[in-house]
Amino acid sequence: MRIVGFFLLLLSSLGLAQVQNREALITDFRQVQGVWTIKLDYVEVKDCNRDDCPAGIEVSNQNPLIRTFRFTRSTKIYLLKNAGEYFQATPQQLIQGLGGKNFGWSFDKYTPFYIKVNEARREILELRQMYLP
Repeated sequence: MRIVGFFLLLLSSLGLAQVQNREALITDFRQVQGVWTIKLDYVEVKDCNRDDCPAGIEVSNQNPLIRTFRFTRSTKIYLLKNAGEYFQATPQQLIQGLGGKNFGWSFDKYTPFYIKVNEARREILELRQMYLP
């Protein structure tokens, strides 16, 4: 019985290991044959205290590889309404925001997002706009 429990635990942990939390820039977002796909560029966001860093954060890109993921029915998109409150958005609202529409807290193609992805299945689970002061 212990061996079966061990293997179940091992299999479940392998599935969880495929889910990763990252920070990324959205480089492309579109619907192709009814499936929403998004292209992401993983970045690193760091605090900085320098004269050439007036916003107090620095976005660096050490690996310019662009990764493509597909949306599922359970994919969640969260956009900021204000500095501390999110609302669940639709793919159309994300496109409008990337195009300049302000839903309370503006963003553009240079705004990093917190993302949760399943790398093995190439699926995006969650996309959350990063608060930038």
